[in-house]
Amino acid sequence: MNKSLVLITALIIITSSIVGCLADDSSSNVIQEENIVDEPNTEPPIDEISGCMDSEAINYGENVTIEITEYCIYPDPVLSVSNVIDDGSTIAIFGDVDHFHPDEITISLSADEDVIISTKPNIDGDWSLTMQSSAEHINLNITATHDLKETTSNVTFIEINRTTPEDGDGDTSQPQNYSILSAYHGLDELPAVASLLCGFNVAGDDGMPIVFSTQLQIDSVVPESFLVMRSDGESVVPNCATLHPADEPLEQRTVLLTGDFGTFGETPLRVEVTGPLLTFDGESLLGVSTEEITPLEDGPRVVLAERFAPNTDGLAGECPDDTAQVVQLTWEGGVTGPANAALGEDQRLGTWVLLEDGATVNPLALVDDDPDNHVLACLSEDSPAQWVLVHTGLFHDPGDIANPATHAEVVDG
Repeated sequence: MNKSLVLITALIIITSSIVGCLADDSSSNVIQEENIVDEPNTEPPIDEISGCMDSEAINYGENVTIEITEYCIYPDPVLSVSNVIDDGSTIAIFGDVDHFHPDEITISLSADEDVIISTKPNIDGDWSLTMQSSAEHINLNITATHDLKETTSNVTFIEINRTTPEDGDGDTSQPQNYSILSAYHGLDELPAVASLLCGFNVAGDDGMPIVFSTQLQIDSVVPESFLVMRSDGESVVPNCATLHPADEPLEQRTVLLTGDFGTFGETPLRVEVTGPLLTFDGESLLGVSTEEITPLEDGPRVVLAERFAPNTDGLAGECPDDTAQVVQLTWEGGVTGPANAALGEDQRLGTWVLLEDGATVNPLALVDDDPDNHVLACLSEDSPAQWVLVHTGLFHDPGDIANPATHAEVVDG
């Protein structure tokens, strides 16, 4: 056999071996692919997450898949007291509670005398409690509890001390039977329409209503009867003094003064009667004064609340037919709803009246038919009204500044 034949034979043998190996590898790969396709998925399942699924809970978990109720932690109710009124025998407490469901909360009061009283807030969280006691010193504890979630607020402590120090000699420099209830620096620029009240142009003047504790003789109200002292040392005689617009028969105690009484930098410090201003019965008010002047940035308060029968002259037809009594509220200045809106449900529901029998009610209606500082609260209950409380932020003055929380004892008109 020659060399060429041997070389060809060797090449054939090598080639056959390589082909055979490739065939074996291919078969092996096919088998392996088939095995992978046939194998079941053995990936471990996603873990379940246990926890609280209630969005009102502090520890609410967005990714929780299994709810365990006892894991949930709920916020405590937040209790606030806005006002306490004590007339010597009846204690009335007003406040609010902050909670997801305020009408599910129970407000409880306990005292030294082991008196337990409870009530439910309304849907806005407002609540009131009243109790009777003649004790001179009383400690009150108030809590808010949400029974469904077993949560309780912090305890609010109130101390009632009816012992009073002996009166001093007092200020005898002015008449003791009458006083100025309020001086309200309500506007630093009166609108042009205010000129109708004075009969001449007072647009741009400051406006300051002065509320007296008594009704006045209309003819005695003149600018020369008043003097306003400013913080810069100037004494100002008003440009105008008028009972308008509060000149109805049961009003006539609020004098609107206009003039340059100062701005935010030069504030009025004192208002004094320096002329022949007379009460309705003809008594002189010369020398009556006040240094308690509500500044421009503060909202109006109630300074007088008078109770009348609904058929009293001047009230006929003002209230609904089933009105049993009327409480006339005198504010420091003219009031409306926000942005000069008419009084509505927000104002009615934010006005609470404490009755002689201990009940706390909202008026049947609020009546305010002219732009002055008097509002009528019409009540359907027979038990005489004792106190009026108004929640903050509901009644706005002509500068659109809202009232603080305010209250007044009701007196016979």
